[in-house]
Amino acid sequence: MKKVLFLAAFFSAYFSVQVHAQELKSEFLFDLEITVDPPQAIGPVLTGTRLIFPFKEGAVKSDKINGKILNCSGEWGLVTDPTTFKMDVRATIKTDDGALIYIAYTGYNYATAEKSALMRAGKGNELSPDEYYFRSVPVFETSAPKYAWLNHTIAVGVGRFPSPGKLIYRIYAIK
Repeated sequence: MKKVLFLAAFFSAYFSVQVHAQELKSEFLFDLEITVDPPQAIGPVLTGTRLIFPFKEGAVKSDKINGKILNCSGEWGLVTDPTTFKMDVRATIKTDDGALIYIAYTGYNYATAEKSALMRAGKGNELSPDEYYFRSVPVFETSAPKYAWLNHTIAVGVGRFPSPGKLIYRIYAIK
């Protein structure tokens, strides 16, 4: 009986303690502005419809990082269904002070089939950002000591379409 009472008291105390995770906090990291060339439509593949968007130009702007996107960059996106576009982006940032930062991200554009078709046709600017979901998860690699903190930074991007052929992401570091 003592064992039963002990176990009851132990489990009662153990399960009454509330365990809380840290609050999720974010901090603005930079704005990423990209101009894309018309897509190269690979077409239907095993997992959807592949569209490749070469980056024509781009810029990174903030008080922490400023630079440009090099022209070896692009998006190898996949239309998975009429409402969903899965991003697959790889790019190189050359900072104003000469450092190179590799950025890769995946994420999703999601909207109704009608609004998704507008986005794929380069007319996402005709929509309000409230009419679609546009999120990315960038990761970074660099050997530049000044920016080495990026190598272990989790980030989230919130995108929008300001004009035809242009994308803007607001990138946040998750603290």
